[in-house]
Amino acid sequence: MPAKLATPATTTYVDESSQFTGTLKLTKNLVVDGSVEGEIDCAATVTIGSSGRVNAQICAETVVIDGEIHGDIEARSEISLSKTARVYGDLMTEGIVIERGAKVEGRITIGPVKGSSKAREAEAPTRVVAAPTALPSE
Repeated sequence: MPAKLATPATTTYVDESSQFTGTLKLTKNLVVDGSVEGEIDCAATVTIGSSGRVNAQICAETVVIDGEIHGDIEARSEISLSKTARVYGDLMTEGIVIERGAKVEGRITIGPVKGSSKAREAEAPTRVVAAPTALPSE
């Protein structure tokens, strides 16, 4: 079943009859019901429909998976796996939702993701200022 489109004007769509090989760099949403191989870099949401097959590294704000992915996924906000999701790779995100029945073969790391505002805060140097103390006199 194809994934539902949010708003056609703000969504790039790879339909069931389409295959894409290379690098997809997007500022708006991406919906994949076909086949993508390579790399996906998206500033918004990537949705892999139940008929979607992806062999790529994915970096996005949010990733929603109903289909199959071979590759690592880095989501700055959240990864959501439905019961039909099949993921073969590592997941890195600040939040995750996994429905019963989803399959994951890989590591899951939950915490600030490189490039997120929380990660930048965590990487910022901490400045410690100590006040001078007087030594007790004898």
